[in-house]
Amino acid sequence: MKVSDAISGAVFLLLAAAVFWFTKDFRHMPGQNYGASFFPRTIATCMAGLGLLLVIRGLRSGGPWAVPFDWLRSPRHVANFALVVAVLVLYILFSDWLGFPIAGFAALLVLLLWLRGPAHWLQALVVSAVCVVGMQAFFGEVLRVPLPWGLLQSVAW
Repeated sequence: MKVSDAISGAVFLLLAAAVFWFTKDFRHMPGQNYGASFFPRTIATCMAGLGLLLVIRGLRSGGPWAVPFDWLRSPRHVANFALVVAVLVLYILFSDWLGFPIAGFAALLVLLLWLRGPAHWLQALVVSAVCVVGMQAFFGEVLRVPLPWGLLQSVAW
């Protein structure tokens, strides 16, 4: 949904106010004229100024407050969006228990089969398997960020 610049600017103003509020208790550095809150508050000041400009611009334009995107009128596109969100939520909920190899493979396979169509099932299987093994190796071996093995802990490398 495309929203008016006035709404975006108001959100920026609220975020700037939140940064100011949450940095009020940051400690000052001994021997320095500024403390840990200096840079976040500098950025918040810039955000507030630009947010104010957006509010003024949005109010002057006089356009609609919000306009829905065209894809929201298409049931297929809405279903695609809902499926991606559902798959991500299910991955988050079950990836520790199932493990990345199983959960990642299942998530990618479901999305590829839905978005590309069941006629491409073999390609979806191969791409899912190669991507999951590649990501497991890259994150685990190169980046040293362990992904959960879950049910496959006994075969973890």
